Amino acid sequence: MTFADFFKTLKTTYGSRLFLTAVFAAGVSISAVSLLGISGWFLTGAAVAGAGGVLLAQGFNYLLPSAAIRFFAITRTILRYGERYTGHSAALRAMADLRPALLTRVINAQPEITLRLSRGEASSRFIQDVSALENALVMQSAPIAGLAGMVTALILTALAGLWGALVLLVFMAIALAGSIWIHRRINDNSASEQAAMGAVKARFFALMTLLPDIRAYDLRKPLLMELETLETALVEARTRVIGKDALSNAWTTGLTGLALACVAMAALGQPLAHMALAILAASMGFESLGILIKAIAQKDGFDQARVRVADIYDQPQVSAPLGFETPAFSFKGETIRLDSTLRLRIDGPSGSGKTRLIETLMGLQKVEGLEVHSSRDQFSLCPQDAGLITGTIRDNLLMAFSDEALKGLSQAARETALFGALEVACLSNRVKALPKGLDTWIGDGGVTLSGGERKRLALARSLLREAPILILDEPTEGLDLATEAQVVGNLAKHLSEKRQGLILISHREGPRVLTDHILSV
Repeated sequence: MTFADFFKTLKTTYGSRLFLTAVFAAGVSISAVSLLGISGWFLTGAAVAGAGGVLLAQGFNYLLPSAAIRFFAITRTILRYGERYTGHSAALRAMADLRPALLTRVINAQPEITLRLSRGEASSRFIQDVSALENALVMQSAPIAGLAGMVTALILTALAGLWGALVLLVFMAIALAGSIWIHRRINDNSASEQAAMGAVKARFFALMTLLPDIRAYDLRKPLLMELETLETALVEARTRVIGKDALSNAWTTGLTGLALACVAMAALGQPLAHMALAILAASMGFESLGILIKAIAQKDGFDQARVRVADIYDQPQVSAPLGFETPAFSFKGETIRLDSTLRLRIDGPSGSGKTRLIETLMGLQKVEGLEVHSSRDQFSLCPQDAGLITGTIRDNLLMAFSDEALKGLSQAARETALFGALEVACLSNRVKALPKGLDTWIGDGGVTLSGGERKRLALARSLLREAPILILDEPTEGLDLATEAQVVGNLAKHLSEKRQGLILISHREGPRVLTDHILSV
């Protein structure tokens, strides 16, 4: 299913709420136009009746117009609440379905595509562009609201004479056509405001991870100049948007004044109350036209956001993993069975492709000459540069569990499992000594932890995943010899108790005692 089809399905799923939103929005516009028009007619008529003497004033019907004014004032308020509630309710629910679906598509995309998506770009797509789609759903009722208000204005203006309604129709058509021309024609090929904002965010997130290097090598000046260039592009894009909006508003405002004057001239000879009705209804007609123009102006931005989200949603997906009676892989003529007895060390000089080989086993890359008969769920991986999420120690450890596994564990069982993994990684005493324990906030990427602590936390996370084979890439890198020896001893016991196989990459002597077979790359 493409993103276009998925988004249509979302709108269909919440179609009843969106339909109610459109009905309420149309009712708001009708009530607003009618309220001002009838109020003008009533006040002018009452003033004329009062100036005409006691008999004329006593004969003037105050009850029905005042009741109508109260009715439209109340309905406008109630319908406005209904419009906002149903519109945002539909949009928020739709986005609650969209975000997990989009994340699932990114996770299941071809690895070379997923790994190429930077943090900044992902943030821009998931937050900025998805928020734009949310606003698109909320604004879906705007054209209907605008048209309903314009039609109501034409009807009320026609009560003061058909010529006045015809004049109003012509001026609104000219204003609409001119505004569309301004927004569609006065444009260039530069990046849109949303795209420019996305570029700034993407680069900013990329630089945040390099702050120590930026300070150490004094790269502030060139990088600030780079960010200034991106910021300039954003300012220019925003200026173009503001300029078009200002020009469109000036165009509409100028025509509004001219239209009201012409409507007043067309209503000459009519009672003053009818003239007031026509003029005020015409002014509200242009207010409703503004709603329609705003929806048209925002459409391009919504369409661009939809294209950018579709760009990552519609990427090719990894096919479902095949099942094999005997999981194994073959490399350089040697076939290695993936079972609980495996104790394999992948050996070779730096840059020879050891990490790439295990990434191929995980389905993340391809290596020429490597034939894999297994699926990704056979492995639990602790990579050399394992990342930690911004959150607590508990948040990072719980990533190892599936939703089904978490549901099957009580709170006490979870705590036992988490501290058991931390014990193997020689980190449990450190966590227990913290004031908040597992709920300690570790910052962006574990910035509050030392390098060795981050390494051991990632190791503990990999130990929690139920998988036949444990893959460790430099698991003791950055540890002192005493801690390394303790971790290695704990790992040997863990592998034996869990009946778990091991694939190891390590340039250090300590962890090599865990293996009994070598595959040279």
